[in-house]
Amino acid sequence: MKNISSLFRVDAWKNILAGIGSRKDKSSLPVDSVPGFPRMVDVQLEALYYTDGRIKNAVNIVAEKMMQNGFEVENDDGKLYKAFDALNGPAAFTQALRWTRIFGGAIIVLDVAGAGEWETPWDPSKGGKIRELRVYPRTRVMLGMMETVKMPESLYFEKYERYILRTASGSFFTVHASRCLLFKSSTIVDAAFPGWLDYERFWGLSAIYEGLEDAHHFGTTVQGISHLVKECSIVKYKMSNLEQLVAENDYKSIETRMEAIDEQKSIINGVMLGEGEDCTRENFSFAGLPEIWDRQAMSVSGSYRIPVTLLFGRSAAGMNATGQGDDDNFNSYVAGLQKSQLLPPLLQLLMIMNASLKVVDTSEETLTINFNPLSKRDQKADAETREIQSRTDKNYMEAGVLSQEEVRKNRFVGGYALDTSVDDELPPDFNLEGEQGGQGA
Repeated sequence: MKNISSLFRVDAWKNILAGIGSRKDKSSLPVDSVPGFPRMVDVQLEALYYTDGRIKNAVNIVAEKMMQNGFEVENDDGKLYKAFDALNGPAAFTQALRWTRIFGGAIIVLDVAGAGEWETPWDPSKGGKIRELRVYPRTRVMLGMMETVKMPESLYFEKYERYILRTASGSFFTVHASRCLLFKSSTIVDAAFPGWLDYERFWGLSAIYEGLEDAHHFGTTVQGISHLVKECSIVKYKMSNLEQLVAENDYKSIETRMEAIDEQKSIINGVMLGEGEDCTRENFSFAGLPEIWDRQAMSVSGSYRIPVTLLFGRSAAGMNATGQGDDDNFNSYVAGLQKSQLLPPLLQLLMIMNASLKVVDTSEETLTINFNPLSKRDQKADAETREIQSRTDKNYMEAGVLSQEEVRKNRFVGGYALDTSVDDELPPDFNLEGEQGGQGA
């Protein structure tokens, strides 16, 4: 049986033992069929998440930030978001994003009441209520047991029409694609390159890989510092008859004498020495180690694009200084992930829900989802923008350009908006006949 004990090291790093120039080299990572790529099996990725705080933060912080402040649907009076919240949607989507960052992908299965068997197509406009959002990591999706559609006339041509999933007990069940929401990694690979595995071509890569090498080197440094702390003070013993005792293989006498000295140090805080004996202590200097720790922490932070303050739970430093620039860069990064990773499955679910609830008219176009500002400064800027717009609207109303009803409709119906449109050809308070009469008087 193959030895897999290395997968369960306490520090979760596979190659931490000595072996310079080999697969056990501390400065190198395990490689697989893709040259230079540190591929890890699924149990290693999950072990890293559970045992390494930095990896867990890199996964959780981004996933939670993407759903943290919610979203608004244009022309929705709140019913769609309430229905999404009633399904525990924020928690389900956050968990799906966590799995996606750990393994590279996840799937949410819609548990629909009254919609027939799960493996059959489902049209939400014909009935069926979503009872639950079931979240599975991509490790539970059995791509090897599935086949893509070969018929060009099919909506699922060159895609999977049905997904086979593994339950916790080891059994399998099939779900039609119309009941599935897919979450894929933002890091995609070239499917034509022969070194990638099938699941990597379909889902993409784990976000853990983005900073894995820097995190590995940082972990090695922390472990090295830990060893130095244990050996920061070395006691030297000088015994007058040491050479004779060694020649006679009398190691018991050597051990007894050293134990006696150690007991004296702890009891009387001193050492009684005989003729020709000596006991000295040499301390190791830690000068420069904090700087090394900081620089490597900054490297890990930069690789994962998460500020040091969040990733390491410390005061502002490298991706750093005031923290304001870091916050802006991080929020821009998360906003990009919202559009590439979160928006597609979220839009698909809300379109499905709207098909039955009929909250927003989508006869000519799709729904429009706007994510709320990610930072307090963005929220403040948004409030200031609204204040400026309110003064502008007031001026327009006093000048007779807009009516109160038009302002209410343009600004607040279906979610706050800055765009203004009117249907009337004439301003609401402009009296043409009265103006003409006044000119003739």
